[in-house]
Amino acid sequence: MIVFLGVLGLLVWLAEKYSMDHVLDGLDFATALDKTVVEPGEDFSWTMTINNRKRLMVPYLQMREQIPAGLVFSENGENVAAKSSGDHLSVLYLKGRQKTELERRVLLKKRGRYFFRGVSAEAGDFLGLQTAMETYPELKEIVVKPAPSGWEELPRLLGGYAGEYVVKRSLFEDPVLIRGFREYTGREPLRSISWVQSARQSRFLVKEQENMTDLSCTILLDVECRDEEREAELLEQCFSMVRSICEELEKRRIAYDFQTNGVIAGAMGNWNRIGEGLGPGHLETVLEGLGRMTYDCRMGSGEFLSGIRKGLRSGKSLIYVAPDRNQDAAPYLSSLEERSGRRLLALYGEDV
Repeated sequence: MIVFLGVLGLLVWLAEKYSMDHVLDGLDFATALDKTVVEPGEDFSWTMTINNRKRLMVPYLQMREQIPAGLVFSENGENVAAKSSGDHLSVLYLKGRQKTELERRVLLKKRGRYFFRGVSAEAGDFLGLQTAMETYPELKEIVVKPAPSGWEELPRLLGGYAGEYVVKRSLFEDPVLIRGFREYTGREPLRSISWVQSARQSRFLVKEQENMTDLSCTILLDVECRDEEREAELLEQCFSMVRSICEELEKRRIAYDFQTNGVIAGAMGNWNRIGEGLGPGHLETVLEGLGRMTYDCRMGSGEFLSGIRKGLRSGKSLIYVAPDRNQDAAPYLSSLEERSGRRLLALYGEDV
C-alpha cells in the first residue's frame, strides 16, 4: 500500500511538474479589428483569438487584455476595462487542440489614435495550486475621426464664402485662354476643333486651352495656440471645423487641398500636406489625418504662412483655421490675400 501511494504521489508530482513547465506552451493570442478608421461613437468588432496548439488541456486561463482608455461596449455603454486594473479580464478553459474566438462590439467616443497592446496570460497547473504567467505583446491601432463642428455660425460663414464660387461660375462660364493649336488625334471632342485654322492649314487642328479661373480652395490649419490652458479644447474645435469645411466643399463640388503646421502621427507618416482633390477617398484621407493630429506644432504661424505664400497661385481661395487670434499672424494673412487676389476666410476655435 505504501509503495502504491508512493508511486501515485510520484506520478502526480510528475504531472504537476510537466503541467507547470508546459502549461503556456503552444498558446497563441491574436487581436483583430474589423475597421481601422471610425466615426466617434461608431461600433466596431474587437476579436481575441486563442489557439491551443498542444494536446494538453489548459484547465485555467486568465487573460488580461491591454485596451485603450475610453473603450465601451456598444450594447450597454459600459466600460470595457476593469475598474481595478484598467485592463479587460477573461477566464477560460481550453481543451487540447482547441481554438476559441471572443468577439466583442465596442466603440470609442473621442477623436484620436487608440491602441490594443496584446495580452498578459496566467495559466493554472494540473492541480490548480500554482500559476504561470507570460506576456504576449501586440499592437493594433484604430483612429477616430473628429466629429463635425457644432458651431451654429459656421454653416452661414461657409455658405457666404462658398457662394462666391457660384457667382464666379455664372459670370465666367468656362473662361479659357487659347495658347495655340495642334493636330487633331481623333480623341478630342469636336467642339475643340478650330475650323478657321483647320481651313487655313488644310488639316484638322484643335485648340490648346488654359483655364483662367481657379475654382479650388486651400484649407490652412494653424495649430499654434496662445491660450495654453484651453489648448486641447480649442484645437479639437479646429479639427471639427476643418472636417465641416471639407464636407461643405465636397457638397459644392469645389476641389481643395489641406496644409498644416501641426504633426500628424502614425502610419500615414509625419506629413503636413494633402494635395488638391475631391471625392470620398480624398475626404477620408483628410479625416484620417485629422484623427491622427497631435497638439504639437511643427513651426510657428509666421513661418508656416510665409511658406504657403511662396507656392500660392493667383486666384486661389484660402480658408484659414486657428485656435485663437494671433496678432503676429495678421500681416502674413494680409500678404496671402494680396498674393491670391481673393478674400481670405479666417475661422477661430475661440469663437465657438
